Amino acid sequence: MVTLAVGVALLAAASAVALTRSPPRVARVGVPVGDASDVPLGKDLGDMTICQSGETLPAGVSGIRIGMWAFLGAKMHVRIYSGSRILTEGSRGPNWTSDSVTVPIKPVDHQTSGVKVCIGIGPNSQPLMLLGAETPARESAVATLGVNSPTPAAAASSHAQLGGKIGLEYLAAGRGSWWSRVVSVVKHMGLGRAYTGSWIALLVAALMAAIGVLAIRLTLRTLP
Repeated sequence: MVTLAVGVALLAAASAVALTRSPPRVARVGVPVGDASDVPLGKDLGDMTICQSGETLPAGVSGIRIGMWAFLGAKMHVRIYSGSRILTEGSRGPNWTSDSVTVPIKPVDHQTSGVKVCIGIGPNSQPLMLLGAETPARESAVATLGVNSPTPAAAASSHAQLGGKIGLEYLAAGRGSWWSRVVSVVKHMGLGRAYTGSWIALLVAALMAAIGVLAIRLTLRTLP
């Protein structure tokens, strides 16, 4: 019983601490990610390096959301260049699946225009679909197959234009914690449904609490 009580208390404390963190906000949009107008720019089963020029890196950005579909993700490594100088970089493991992937990067203290974003993908043996928007050839991202080094030299070694720019969104820390957004989240959960209203979120919370109580009671009944 003591172990169960400590476990429940730690779970509640961890949840409360997690809600004190700030959700990410979109500081800048290059090409929207997850937009209804997304078009497939390429599909590949292996390693790949992509570089996209003409981007602007805002100050304080801590992550980049990339328009890319994968059922089983691959390891991602992002570097952002100003000329030949690396401004920032970051990596993410293959533990993702969706039509976008967010790679954390080290924030910079000032905005820089005209940067080049290079993405190394791999090792990879699963289908990946690049998503973005069609652009003139001179503005398109370039890709090199078979290598996963996020450098302009790698992308220029034997590249092919993708016919557009991949979706990129620059994320920074939001203003205010999840706790400060509880009312807004509750209101939004009740929109766009057959029966609308904030009571939907309250009902879901009540059902979750009831399930938790029942699980604890069942556990206590099985104790010797």
